[in-house]
Amino acid sequence: MPENLPVISRPRGGAMVGGVCAGMARRWRVDPNLLRIAIVVLAFFGGLGLAAYGAGLLLMPREGQTEMPVRRFLPFTRSWSNPTVVAATIGALVVIVGLTSSGGIGLGPVLVIFAVWFFGFRNHGQTRPSPPPEPTPFERAADAWRVRLAEQKTPGYEAVALPAPTEQRWTQPYTDPAADLAVRDNLPPAVVAVRRRRWRPWGLAIALVGVGIFVVVMLGLAGMPATPLAYASAVLAALGLTLLLTARSGRPPLLLPATIVSGIVAASMLGTASIGPLGPVGELHRSYSSAADMPAVIEYGAGEVDLDLSSLQLTEDRDLDIRVRAGSVALKLPVGVTSEIDYSIKAGEYKFGGVERDGVDLIGTEAVPRGSGDPVLRIRVDLDLGEVRVTS
Repeated sequence: MPENLPVISRPRGGAMVGGVCAGMARRWRVDPNLLRIAIVVLAFFGGLGLAAYGAGLLLMPREGQTEMPVRRFLPFTRSWSNPTVVAATIGALVVIVGLTSSGGIGLGPVLVIFAVWFFGFRNHGQTRPSPPPEPTPFERAADAWRVRLAEQKTPGYEAVALPAPTEQRWTQPYTDPAADLAVRDNLPPAVVAVRRRRWRPWGLAIALVGVGIFVVVMLGLAGMPATPLAYASAVLAALGLTLLLTARSGRPPLLLPATIVSGIVAASMLGTASIGPLGPVGELHRSYSSAADMPAVIEYGAGEVDLDLSSLQLTEDRDLDIRVRAGSVALKLPVGVTSEIDYSIKAGEYKFGGVERDGVDLIGTEAVPRGSGDPVLRIRVDLDLGEVRVTS
């Protein structure tokens, strides 16, 4: 990396928060709203969008300044080279995101970055040919005079290209300004076409909203929870997709405020949702040999739960509830304990021995007797979407 890195400043005009998106959009010559939407979406993936915006605030100086803000906050970095400061700042933010994000980043940021590239930067280098500028009255008069000298075979003007023969333009020996517009200097000013913001893309937005609501309704009929948050998320996704699709052709009026309002509504519903906490996200691999070590309830929002109960010993009946919203549950039943499995799967697959069931609203009970009069382990598995595998 060169020491004289290009300075991308944050403008004071047109900035909504800190001017990071406005400065990057000015350098890349794209719509700043496209970058703002990408930052907001990336903020839901482990705080990646907030980390990226924070890096911009620390590394991009204000317009009219040249020193990075991080050098003012941390004076000992002034002796570092620019590449070192940039790498250290980005590395520190990446570490912070990794420590504070429990579920990882996943594929979402890749899709967001691809959408920003596809709709914002694709074919950006292919400049469209611009129409030639309108000649001034003096240039029109000069061109007409050169053509007239060529028609009169004036020495030195033989190479001037003559226009295609049309109706009589000239009156000898001079041009009549009333009949020849090419030499008139009192032409009315050229009318510049004002690009009006079109309302037609709102039809696309309404259609996408309808598709999103239809998908939520169908998922509700299939047994998935069709909560108000799901409908608000469908509307937000439809409006955000319309913003991306109309980034090049022109955003319709009021679409951006409607998207922002939808995002606020969805965020408020997410914070006050009555569906209960989603639970942790990740993987759980445990092996239990006694009832004291085994919890009564295991709840995960998304991920994999793998329990090895083959060496479990019980002196009395015991219940175990496993609740997972999306993911997989793998159970290895105890050898010397009678087990009863009560499962409920809204959409997914159930495997036990040679029995395999898949579909929606899978409900059933399995009993694995190990002896008469022994303690019983009752396992209840509640899974919204995914797979349950049981081995004995």
